Amino acid sequence: MFKYLFAKGDDIPRGTAAVYFGISSIIWFVIGTGLGSFNAAKLAFPDFVTGSEFFSFGHMRQVHVMAVIFGWISMAFAMAMMYITPALGNTKLWSEKLGVWNCFLWNVGLSLALCLLWAGISSGREYSDFPWFIDIYVLAFIGIPLGLNVWMTVIKRRTQGIYTTNWFFAGAVFMVWIVLFVGNLPEYFQLTGLTEAYLTWWFAHNVLGLWITPVAAAIAYYTVPKITGNPLYSHRIGHLHFWSVVVFYSTPAAHHLMSSPLPEWLKSFASVEGVLILVPAIAFVSNLILTMTGKWHYFVDNVETKFTMTGVLLAIPLNMQGGFQQTRAINWYIHGTGWIVAHAHLALLGFSTFLEASAVYYGLQTIMRRKLYSLALANFHFWFLLIGFCTYWISMTIAGLIQGAAKIYEVPYIDTVIAEHPYMIARWVGGTMVFTGNCVWLYNMWMTAREGTLIPEGRLPHELAYER
Repeated sequence: MFKYLFAKGDDIPRGTAAVYFGISSIIWFVIGTGLGSFNAAKLAFPDFVTGSEFFSFGHMRQVHVMAVIFGWISMAFAMAMMYITPALGNTKLWSEKLGVWNCFLWNVGLSLALCLLWAGISSGREYSDFPWFIDIYVLAFIGIPLGLNVWMTVIKRRTQGIYTTNWFFAGAVFMVWIVLFVGNLPEYFQLTGLTEAYLTWWFAHNVLGLWITPVAAAIAYYTVPKITGNPLYSHRIGHLHFWSVVVFYSTPAAHHLMSSPLPEWLKSFASVEGVLILVPAIAFVSNLILTMTGKWHYFVDNVETKFTMTGVLLAIPLNMQGGFQQTRAINWYIHGTGWIVAHAHLALLGFSTFLEASAVYYGLQTIMRRKLYSLALANFHFWFLLIGFCTYWISMTIAGLIQGAAKIYEVPYIDTVIAEHPYMIARWVGGTMVFTGNCVWLYNMWMTAREGTLIPEGRLPHELAYER
């Protein structure tokens, strides 16, 4: 990477920034899930690694969360944008050098931010834990350069229209700027109390709704038609998906604070909009399933399609849960329980992760022109990720229902802890499986870069995947 930071733009090979982002995202995924496995072990086995505040759950939990969101998820998104946006515009990335610098500053800034969190320097606000100066760094040196590169590439395209994927990419980088700025106002202006709580959860909700959800969906809109050869079933449904995300997912987020003294009309408005997220969800899932018509064998035969369609199908329980758990009738029961933890991982480790993994698998092979080193290891990764995730999600959902019942019937807290302990062990087992699968993935992609069979010009990875 360092040799390209000060090189002339024309001397940097096309796709360089995307490759660096892709490899970086996998490394951060290994780090993030490794921390997650460690944290889960501390909940399953309370005497695991004690005696040091730096290895306490309170220090490490936020490091795990931010490493996954800003390291794995967001850098995988950046990789997809650096590769897919110019491909769909029949052009090259507006500035490969800016992309390389963006990746370098991203890694440096995130490393610094996580070290500060580990040392206990935090805003104390969930999902926006970074101190204020890191928030400014993220906006200035991560968000703006990424958005500039995506927008200028779309503007400089050599195609007549803008495909659905690039609508989502361009819109999401703009919306995440707003989310990053507005959501961190409590730190810039020392806002406290109810205002701080409300903006904290407005930020948390809209990072998922206006960044993670639309960009993950955009990847599926590219990979499924590209690999199967089928055209997208309906561009109009794709546009319905885009605009309904903008309108319905940008909820006031007051449903996160149903028991707070926020205005009742605001909480009701947030609940109604929360249920209406089923509109973009149904549009997205139906569009991709219909695009697969006649090509469902790819779901078995092709590893990228396997990841993509698994992510698409996981959008069904994700949005059913997300929509209805925002209503008062359900929120009162599951609020503050492990159900919410399970739902968050359904979004981040389930739906979005499977879609991002497909983009990184396919993109790295295409850019490096290297056939995947081992299909067996890729399938190992898929199944360990899927089984590990399902083990985590199901166990935490059950634990959440136990906690909700205990809360309603005023069961002594220690009895609740004992009742949910087996599910904490299952949570650790599932998280460790995910971490193991990611270590295998990192090895597989490293070997692909070093020893993968060269892909001839004019051929694509999925066309060579099963040639012997």
